[in-house]
Amino acid sequence: MKNILLLLPFALLLPFALLTLAALPACREKTTGEKIGDKIDDALDQRPGEKIRDAVEDAKK
Repeated sequence: MKNILLLLPFALLLPFALLTLAALPACREKTTGEKIGDKIDDALDQRPGEKIRDAVEDAKK
């Protein structure tokens, strides 16, 4: 019974650690090329959903 109680914290920590390790690669910064592409899209009004964004902005005015 003592052995099971000693392993309990590790058994609870393991799923959390695995989930954290799986999620970390999804958090990455944009490359310089991606940032430049985003700025060009913004300047040329070619962002995804631009028409919807414009309609919302107009509705707020």
